[in-house]
Amino acid sequence: MTKDVKQPGCELRCKYCGYDTEDDVIEAFFWTDNGPIVIEGVPARLCKGCGEQFLDEQITQRIQKLLKSPTAEPERQIRISVYDLPQLESVGKRRQFHSIGANKDSQASLRCKYCESETVEELVKSAFWVDGQLIAIENIPAQTCQECKAQFYDDETAETIARLDKLKAVPDGARREATVSVFSLGSVAH
Repeated sequence: MTKDVKQPGCELRCKYCGYDTEDDVIEAFFWTDNGPIVIEGVPARLCKGCGEQFLDEQITQRIQKLLKSPTAEPERQIRISVYDLPQLESVGKRRQFHSIGANKDSQASLRCKYCESETVEELVKSAFWVDGQLIAIENIPAQTCQECKAQFYDDETAETIARLDKLKAVPDGARREATVSVFSLGSVAH
């Protein structure tokens, strides 16, 4: 998700791909120190081209407040399946993690395409809605921006994630189960 200062309802083109955006209401997934949470009812602008989600400043502040100190009781809790990315890749063995966009001999650090800050290699987590169920994926190799926290994947990882995002059914063989607290943005004080 990307923060944007324009108010919902204003015409907005995606600053990354140039396509039009439209008003939408999303469910956002976050990893916190206290575990994963979902926030429902988040007004956003959704890019029709690349799918990037834009939030206005007020919504971003409300989400940050909830993430920093969740004082509200969750509306409910759900169980999710947690997978390891290498277990979901079509190749059965774990591949070598390599820098994105750099050749194998290069040790040059990459810059964030959004804020130009330095990125570092790390294993990250993400989540996907599959057939109406949330699943979590861990150990995703990425370059993560040290400033804005944007994550960038090499081509092979991006292709694997794109396949996961199009699944029609939850895969078998989850590594573990996790409990996720579900909050409604409407329950967070302004």
